[in-house]
Amino acid sequence: MELNFPTTPREAGRGILISFLPLKAGAGAATLACMTGLIACNHYDTSIVDLNQDSKVRSYLGFQDLSASTVSILDINGVATPEGIFSASEQHHSGLKVFPGVSPRVLDASQIDTQLTLKAVTYLKKTSPLTIAVINPLHSSWMAAVLSDMVCLVVKPDRPNMDAFRETTDFLNRLGCSDRLKIILNQTGYTGGIEAKGAINYYSPDIVIGYDKSIPENCNRRVLEPNKKIRDELFSLVKEVIADA
Repeated sequence: MELNFPTTPREAGRGILISFLPLKAGAGAATLACMTGLIACNHYDTSIVDLNQDSKVRSYLGFQDLSASTVSILDINGVATPEGIFSASEQHHSGLKVFPGVSPRVLDASQIDTQLTLKAVTYLKKTSPLTIAVINPLHSSWMAAVLSDMVCLVVKPDRPNMDAFRETTDFLNRLGCSDRLKIILNQTGYTGGIEAKGAINYYSPDIVIGYDKSIPENCNRRVLEPNKKIRDELFSLVKEVIADA
């Protein structure tokens, strides 16, 4: 049976797509995605799209909520061609092109469905050299994982994340993402978390990022300023996936 939609990253377009997904809410996927976008846009023409119903990208990058700004990812529904997709974005002062989520309109979250995800991802892979996406593969944005050149699963050193880890990675493997999957262990050393050594042994992460209280503080201030260590680690992911393209 011939499918009428792409099923591999290359079929979707030549642009690079890196997706960040939280194993559980609060793992830090949106934060790391925003940081990666801000770092990458200094070197590449970069877009970031928020396909997660939590819609944290809007806040973390300093955009107004929908009571003051009408732009959201739902505007992609009205775009007719790949070249027109940037009419649904806002320009960040860094140069990053942002497709913000629907927060705080909770009822709009259900409209971030598989059809919208597929349209957003394929249009961006055709027009944007590098796209960072925040997704949730266990809901409607799972198609973005299928079409991603790199899938970054962000995990936290606590029991709920550990309990969900095997099932989530098995699901990503069934989607065909195993050879493109990177595990990021985030917030090691936070108060109440599982000891870093035990979490590292369990997850076998590709990158380990320690807890830094200035990061949530900066998120709340809408000013993300990753330190050099985090910048180097996140940019290494970008360089790796571009080198493999």
